[in-house]
Amino acid sequence: MAGGAYVPLDPSYPAARIRLIAEDAELTALLVKDEDAFAGLSNVVKCPVLSVSKILKDALLPEPSTMNWHPPTPNTSCYIIYTSGTTGKPKGVVLDHANLPSFIQHGALCMLKGLDPTSRILLSSPMTFDMSCGIQFSTLSTGATLVLAPKYALLDELDLLVNTLKVS
Repeated sequence: MAGGAYVPLDPSYPAARIRLIAEDAELTALLVKDEDAFAGLSNVVKCPVLSVSKILKDALLPEPSTMNWHPPTPNTSCYIIYTSGTTGKPKGVVLDHANLPSFIQHGALCMLKGLDPTSRILLSSPMTFDMSCGIQFSTLSTGATLVLAPKYALLDELDLLVNTLKVS
């Protein structure tokens, strides 16, 4: 296994945007939560679509001793986040492993001050939004809990959600 970069995609994106990102990022596999997530888009992406629930259900994971693991180098891509494309074509912004620690430290120190393992942080933005990456990585790197807001949570429901889930 040669490692790979994380490229967040939302199945509700228009097919043209998904195709553009999949081709531009040269996806070799699309890992989805369940088989239905990208059901109507199998002709849009030209790579295998792998369902996490099916992999876990069928125990298709190889034995660790048989995996050809190559640890990432500082210059290896960690993730690629795509711009909204408001100025035309969306552009992929690559963050490599050398930059990730600084990015996490900046997020934990500036965006999410005072995080510790007892903290609970609500992620209410889509995982495809660039700021969500900083929140995710910074929260998890401090041992805090990342609480994902349901997609249906409306602004007037966030107060109830924050109180119910005891998030900071």
